[in-house]
Parts: sequence; structure tokens; C-alpha cells
Amino acid sequence: MSHEIGAASRLADLLIEAREKGKKLTSEAIGDLVPPDAAAADAVQLAVAARLGSIGGYKVLQVGDNPGAWGAVLAKRIFEAPAAVAYSVSPLKVEAEIAFVFGRDLPGKPDGAAYSADDVAAAIDGAFAAFEILESCLAAEPRPSPLLGRADFMGNWGLVRGPVVADWRARVHADVAVRLEVGGRVAVDQKGGHPSGAPAHPLTWLANALAAAGRPLRAGEVVTTGAFGGGHDIAPGETAVATIEGFEPIRFTLKA
Repeated sequence: MSHEIGAASRLADLLIEAREKGKKLTSEAIGDLVPPDAAAADAVQLAVAARLGSIGGYKVLQVGDNPGAWGAVLAKRIFEAPAAVAYSVSPLKVEAEIAFVFGRDLPGKPDGAAYSADDVAAAIDGAFAAFEILESCLAAEPRPSPLLGRADFMGNWGLVRGPVVADWRARVHADVAVRLEVGGRVAVDQKGGHPSGAPAHPLTWLANALAAAGRPLRAGEVVTTGAFGGGHDIAPGETAVATIEGFEPIRFTLKA
């Protein structure tokens, strides 16, 4: 156990240094520190977050009913739209997403039963259009292990949140129309195409996984559940505009 804790701490050191300096970690630099499983990858995330700031929410990916994966979103990197942020440490990407804000804690049921989708939906205060902002600390080649990506907050740099819509259930569905423009270029123009089908689907898995791990979802935390149309480069000086059916358009400018 002490070896695993030491490996998590050393990998956290490397990831923090990479975030601060904008360098990409190679497989040679990481060596034998690749997390052996999801729990070990999440321990690295928590070690990084403990030094960089409090967690304000999560990103989650789940396909079908398979086990999902989560990445931490630092509270200090959650911005209100329209947002304009200066950052030049390393390249960023933007994704158009639907995210959710929780109105009460989900610590786990007293009898140990799993939360149902209805249980989780009842704890949601509302949904909003969001940009997930991506930055990877990992070299693209050779392709890094998914567990390394998970240890690196699943590539999350931050989140831009639009106005919260309380009556979200009728607006959040599998065929929602999404348009994303970056620097005046149309990057996404589609209906549906969410990686989970229904954008709210991964929330139940996440709520149960975090409760089982002893760090449950808390009131006020936000969760974003996956991109419509993938991630797209944004250069300094460019503005991204996302228009998601049922929500107000949102803007994010990466200041030069």
C-alpha cells in the first residue's frame, strides 16, 4: 500500500509540474508510474486537486451501462459565461456540452442500495449550456493509457457555465440541436450525437461511484457529461459561441 501511495504522489508531482510549465509528459518520464486501475488513477486526481485547489465539480463519461470514468473540475476554473480568460501555458480546446448543478448531497442510501436515475434527477437543481475547456498534460504519441488520462483530470482544464434552467427535464434529450463556432468557423452543427445518447444518463453512475468511494456529490457541485461533436482548438484571441437548443447561447474568449 505504501508503494501505491508513493507512486500516486510521484505521478501527481509530475502532473502538477506539467500543468505549471505547459510541458507534455512522455511515456519515458512517467515510467512505471502508470496507475494500475481506476481507483489508483482517481487517487492521483485527488492528490493533484489537494495541492491545486478545491474540486467544484466533475466531468463524466459513460457509454451504455458500462462503468464510467470521472475527472475533477477545479472550483477556481469554473467561469460564468460570457467568460474571457487569458492563458498561454499550453494549447486549449473547447467542447459544447450540457451540464448539471446539484441542489443537495448524495452521500449514499442508509441501506446501501444504489441510487436510481429518479433519485439522482430529484437532486438536480437545473441544467445549463457549458463549454468544457480541455488541456492535456500528456504527450499525444505514443497514445497514453486511458488510466493516465483519468489521472490527468480526464483532460479537464476548466468549465464555462451558462444560465441555469430549472425546468431542465424537457430540454435535455437525445436529439437536442447543437451548434459550436470557434473563431467564426463552424465546428459543430448537429442534432444529438452525445456519447451517452441522453446527456443525463451518466449522472446515476457517477453519483453511485462517488458515494461508494466516500466522496459523494455535494450541493452546489456541477457535472458535465460529454461533448456534442468533440473538442476543437481555440487560439488566443478567438471566441467560441455555443448554441444548444433550449438554452441561452454562451460565449468564451481566450484572450491573447
